[in-house]
Amino acid sequence: MTESAELFRPDQLGPKGANGLMRDVPVAQLQSGDVLAKPIFSRSGVILLDAGTVLTDAYITRLRSLGIDRVSLRFAPGSLWTDPSSPDAYDMSQAEWVLPDIARMKGDAESRKTAVQNALDFPEKMKGLERIALPIPQDKFRKQLRDMIGDIVSNRELAEELGVMFQTDPLLFQQSLHVTMCAGVIGTARNYDPQELYALTLGSLFSDVGMTRLPNDLTKVTRELTESERFKVRGHTTEGYRILSRIPGVPLESAKVALQHHERYRGEGYPYGLKRGEISEFAQIVGIADVYNALLSSRYHREAYAVEEATEYLFAAGNYEFDLSLIQTYLRHLTIYPVSTHVVLSSGQTACVVETVNRPVLRPVVQVYREADGSAIASPYLVDLEQHPTLAILRRIRSS
Repeated sequence: MTESAELFRPDQLGPKGANGLMRDVPVAQLQSGDVLAKPIFSRSGVILLDAGTVLTDAYITRLRSLGIDRVSLRFAPGSLWTDPSSPDAYDMSQAEWVLPDIARMKGDAESRKTAVQNALDFPEKMKGLERIALPIPQDKFRKQLRDMIGDIVSNRELAEELGVMFQTDPLLFQQSLHVTMCAGVIGTARNYDPQELYALTLGSLFSDVGMTRLPNDLTKVTRELTESERFKVRGHTTEGYRILSRIPGVPLESAKVALQHHERYRGEGYPYGLKRGEISEFAQIVGIADVYNALLSSRYHREAYAVEEATEYLFAAGNYEFDLSLIQTYLRHLTIYPVSTHVVLSSGQTACVVETVNRPVLRPVVQVYREADGSAIASPYLVDLEQHPTLAILRRIRSS
């Protein structure tokens, strides 16, 4: 169980506010990553910290020095702890969890070296760029990403955490690299400066670092999780924040990515049920990249989604799961049907994609060369799908 979950019981929860349940907690029990539900005022009436502030160790130390006894914290709606009648609400010991030996993994120099080298090599080896219309030349983007990763792993503590991720789950490690690439596309397209790109890259690379602190058995489960297991897994966000916020040199915005990348635009995410502008833009960007890559990956209960299906999901998630402008930025740089892809149109005709640059992601220019009955067209012709709204790509033709 995460430390913050041990600080309260359902009978300690306060009234439900606009942003979920609140609880009063002694300042002595505060942890980095807790979120204020109400502002904190000085004795003269000045706001010291506003509602929605993510507490850091420095903030907590300051509150203690000022003699403030209790504060009101926000707690995510829909959690087990809001329903004391749940059979799993208190039973967090249904299995004898075996915790990972983090100290041993941090001390594994060979694994750390391998993880760092794999991360540094990723920009040159990464696949999938043929499906992305990069906002800058490809060579420049690869160098930019490699330089950012190089700066990050020059921090010994971050290099150790990278080694821990690699040892915990190589798939988690690879997923983090792909999420970092996609987040970098969005950040670059939004003209982030080098300092912002560094914070975004660091946050995306370690967004799931809290997963490394989960029990060993839980990370290898290949069935649907129980409610209590799901609750424990969700604790990786606050744990990730604590890990990053305590490493010297890590920007606060990077740590907030680990904390908030599962928050959702309408307040239906976790751990705090934040909404809209309460969620860090970096965290929303990483959330988009994480969801997109997760959809393209197989899970125990489903096959991987097709690229088209994952893209349609993002289309539908605008101003529902993520800010629409951020999704639009990403979609403008996706190429779902690269040039030379053969597709079947909704008319039943077969065509080949011939132009995608600066076009809607699902509306390329195609050359139709076969009729619906399978007969060849003597003079293949071009169709601009953007100009024909009733005609759409039905599916791609997989190469044999």
